[in-house]
Amino acid sequence: LLKDQISLVSASANPAGTTTFSFTVQPEHCNRLGNLHGGCAATIFDVCTTTALAPIAKPGYWAYAGVSRTLNVTYIRPIAIGEEIVIESVVVHAGKRLATITGTMRRKSDGAMMATCEHGKVSIDPETAKL
Repeated sequence: LLKDQISLVSASANPAGTTTFSFTVQPEHCNRLGNLHGGCAATIFDVCTTTALAPIAKPGYWAYAGVSRTLNVTYIRPIAIGEEIVIESVVVHAGKRLATITGTMRRKSDGAMMATCEHGKVSIDPETAKL
C-alpha cells in the first residue's frame, strides 16, 4: 500500500504546521510511460498536505484533519520509476473552518521541482463545549 511506502522525515508546528516525507516511485505507481501517474501524485499530495495540520491540531481545532474542498496540482516534470522524491507541506492558513496548505515534490538527487499543489480543507471538528 502507498501509506506503507511513504516515510515521514520531519514534522513541526513552528512557525506553521509543516511536514516532510520521502517516497520512491514504484512500478505500480506509474502510467504506461513509466512515470508517476498524475492521480497517484495527487493522492500523495492529499495525504501529505493533510498531515501538516497534525502539528497544530488541538481539541476542536483541526483534530479531525478536515475534508478536501479543493486540490490543485501542477505537474512540472515527469517522475520516473525508482526516483526518490521529497514531499514538503506547509500550512499557509488554518482558520476555524478553512485551511490552505501548499505542497512541493522535489527530486531528492538535485532538488529539482517536480510538482506543486495547493490544498483547501474544511474542518469537520464537532463544536467544543464552552466552559
